[in-house]
Amino acid sequence: MLKRLSRVAVLILIVALIGSGCGGAGQNAAGPEGSDKGAGQSGGSLIFGLSGEPTAMDPLVQNGTHGRTIKLSLYRGLVNYDKDGKLNPELAESYTVSADKKTYTFKLRDAKFHNGDPVTAEDVKYTFERVANPKNNATFRNELSVIDKIEAVDPKTAAITLKEPSAPFIHYLALPESVIVSKKWTEEKNGDLNAAPMGAGPYQFVKWTKGQEFVVKKFEGYYKKDKPKLDTIRFVFYPDENTRVNALKAGDVDLIDTVPWKDAVALEQDPKLKLDSVSGPFMQLQFNTQFAPFSDPRVRKAISYAIDRSTIINTAFNGRGKPIYGMAIPQGYMGYDEKYEKYFEHNTEKAKKLLAEAGYPSGFKARLLATSQFAYHQQTAVAVQAELKKVGIEVELDLPDWATRVKKNTEGSYDFVVAGTAGDITDADWLSNFYTGGPARLNNSAFFDDAEINKLLIDGRKEQDETKRKTIYNQLINRALDLSPFVYLTWREQGYGMKKEVGGFKNMPGFLSFQSGITLEDAFMN
Repeated sequence: MLKRLSRVAVLILIVALIGSGCGGAGQNAAGPEGSDKGAGQSGGSLIFGLSGEPTAMDPLVQNGTHGRTIKLSLYRGLVNYDKDGKLNPELAESYTVSADKKTYTFKLRDAKFHNGDPVTAEDVKYTFERVANPKNNATFRNELSVIDKIEAVDPKTAAITLKEPSAPFIHYLALPESVIVSKKWTEEKNGDLNAAPMGAGPYQFVKWTKGQEFVVKKFEGYYKKDKPKLDTIRFVFYPDENTRVNALKAGDVDLIDTVPWKDAVALEQDPKLKLDSVSGPFMQLQFNTQFAPFSDPRVRKAISYAIDRSTIINTAFNGRGKPIYGMAIPQGYMGYDEKYEKYFEHNTEKAKKLLAEAGYPSGFKARLLATSQFAYHQQTAVAVQAELKKVGIEVELDLPDWATRVKKNTEGSYDFVVAGTAGDITDADWLSNFYTGGPARLNNSAFFDDAEINKLLIDGRKEQDETKRKTIYNQLINRALDLSPFVYLTWREQGYGMKKEVGGFKNMPGFLSFQSGITLEDAFMN
C-alpha cells in the first residue's frame, strides 16, 4: 500500500508532523486489510449533526438512518456493503457455498470486540438465533427465517445452513441489522444493548446523553490495518432541519445528514462547505389495505393517476428529483425495465373514472399520516392533499413527530401514509420487505396479502439462474403495479452537508445511502 506524507512546516524549535494517510476512501477489492484512505490529519474529533435521536441502539432493529449511522460506527457484520455498494468481507475473512447452495461456511478473521474478547463462531450463532427469536422483534427476522441451523464448527468457523437455496441471503447478512454481537456481553446485559452497545466496529461506545448527543471513540483493537483516524465522533441531535443547517454554516458541527432541499444549492455554493448528494431513496404512499376505500385496488390506482408528481417535486424538494409513475427500481438493478417508468401517468379523468367504478363518484374522506419533523415529508403530504382534492378526495393531515409517526406506521394506525424509504439490499428481493403478506407479514403494516405475489417472491429467492429470476420479477412487478398497495411518487436526493475539511466520508450509491455511516471508519479532518 502506498502512503503519502503531508508537507511539514518547519519553524524554529517546532516541527509539526501532519501525519500520513492513504489515497482514496473506503475499501478496495482486496478487502478490509487492503483499505485505502485519503490524506488528512490523524486525531481530533468530528461532530456529526444527526437529524434525529435513535429510539434504541439494539442493532437488530431498523430505526432510521440516524440509528444506522451510529450503529455502523460501533458494529460490523460477517459481510457489509462497501463504499461502492459492493459486498465486502468484514468479520468473515472468506466464505464458501456448498454445491446444493444451502450451506454457507464462514472463516472468521482475528477480530476483537470492544471489551477485548475475540469474535468467535459462537457469537455468530448467538447473533442469528437472537434475530430468529420472535420476542426480539428483529426487523429482518422474516428474511432471515430461511436459516435452518447454525453450527460453530470451531472457534473461527461458522456454518449457516438454509432451509432452501436463497439467492439474496448473503445480501441480508450485509445489513446493519445483521451485525455480530457478543454472546457473553449481551447475556451479561440481560439482552439489553441500549444502555451499553458493544460491537467489533471501528469505534466504541463512550456515552449517550439522551436528548443531546451520542459519543464514540476510536477502537485501537480494530481488526483492520488502517485504524480510524478520528479520536472521537460526537453525534449531536438536531431534529429541527433549520437548526441543523445553521449549525453547519456556523461551524458548530462538521457534518450533517438529511440536507433540506431548500438549502442544497446554498451549501453547494458556500466556499467553506460541500454537498454530497445521491439519488436512490424514494417517496411513496402506503395504504392500509384492511379498510375501505383503500381495500379496493381501483381506488389505489386512481390515486396514482390523480397525483401530478411535479407538484410534489416543486413543493417538497425545491425542484430537485425525478417523478416515478411506476415501480421504484433504480436503473441497473434487477427488475428494472423502462416500460415500468410510465406504467401510470398524471390523468385526473382516469382517476375519476376508477373512483366511480369503485363506488366513489364524489370521492371520500381519508386521513394521511406524515410527520412535521421533516419538512419534505410534511410538504409531500400537503402536495398530495392538494392533488387529491381535485378528484374529490378530502384529505386530513396527521403530522406528529417522527417517533410517533413510526409507532403509528408500525401499528397500522393510519388510512394511508407518506413514506420516504428505499430498498434495503441491492438484490431484487428488497421487494419482499414491502410486499410479503400472510403469516410472514412482519414489516408490511399495509396489511397487503396476495397469494400470487407471495409465491413469486418465494420463487425469486429460490431461483439461482439470473435469467429465470428476471422473468419471475417481471411477473411480480406487473402484478404489484396492478394491485398498487404502494403508490411511488418521486426519486429524491439524499444529501450530506459537510465542511471542506471533512474527508473520507462518502454518501453511498442508490438504495445504500442510508448505510453511508459505514464510511465513517475512513473519515478524517484536513
